[in-house]
Amino acid sequence: MTKNLVPLIKKAKTGDEVAMNTLFESFKPLLIKNSVDSSKRMNKDCYQELSLQFILAVQAFDLDKYLDD
Repeated sequence: MTKNLVPLIKKAKTGDEVAMNTLFESFKPLLIKNSVDSSKRMNKDCYQELSLQFILAVQAFDLDKYLDD
């Protein structure tokens, strides 16, 4: 996940499903980690919500704000 994500984000924002899936798979371990409760059980509702929020965040992400030209 240390590679430059800008090209993938640009493609995902234009509707490229392969790019979005690649991004999602890169962040999936983090989504899973944050979906496990204190008893070490996976909260599927939490995972689903985090997944949705991840996709929405990629779509809303303003690359211009964070990139130096």
